[in-house]
Amino acid sequence: MAAGDGIQLDHLKVVDNDFLDVFMPYELRLAQRRAMVWGAEAPDLQPNAYVGLYLVRLEPAAGVEGPPWDTVGRTISGHTMSLLRKVLRDSDIPAVISDWEFLAVLRDVDPQRAFVVAQRFLTSAGESGELREAGLLTRVGYVIYPLSPQPNLPVERWHLLLDLARHMSERGRAAASGCGFGLLRGPNLVETGIPESDLVPLAFQNVDTLTKAGILQIQRIQVLSGMSPAG
Repeated sequence: MAAGDGIQLDHLKVVDNDFLDVFMPYELRLAQRRAMVWGAEAPDLQPNAYVGLYLVRLEPAAGVEGPPWDTVGRTISGHTMSLLRKVLRDSDIPAVISDWEFLAVLRDVDPQRAFVVAQRFLTSAGESGELREAGLLTRVGYVIYPLSPQPNLPVERWHLLLDLARHMSERGRAAASGCGFGLLRGPNLVETGIPESDLVPLAFQNVDTLTKAGILQIQRIQVLSGMSPAG
């Protein structure tokens, strides 16, 4: 299925890529303006200055062949979106990216509690009999934006942030259970003065070096079936 085909699940009241192409530039521009206004007075910004892009991926467990889309796959996709919607607020926006990928756009995110939504979703997915019977694992990758006090990423290139969230989700490829990885600005970023237009490409190249230097920060979530989410 092509990326835009997520519109086939509109009975779940989710949005698709066409909507995101209009909405995300506006949302990023708003976050950039907030950063410019508040950044001068508070280097860490205010909690509601941030927007989160959470990518959820389904992938077969090791040695398991994924279910066919035309039969089990369509039901599993709808079930996964239902689980995701249950952990979102009314102001958050769920979207279907492809057969096995889903996006949640969270507005007014507190970076230090950004892991909570991912943790709650992973816990719910880990307890899902439907996903377990289908042999599917959940991976979550998210980016908390802006990543830099100099938020100069061209807003029409918002797909770079989606790709970066996907890149973070792939860090858990070897894990035998659901897991998530989030990326946000680190404690030493302000003093480096790295603009976003340089920082985002660097994050693709070697995010571990950036985190060791305190320029970026990674949140890791590993949830086993039966565990309760953090409050």
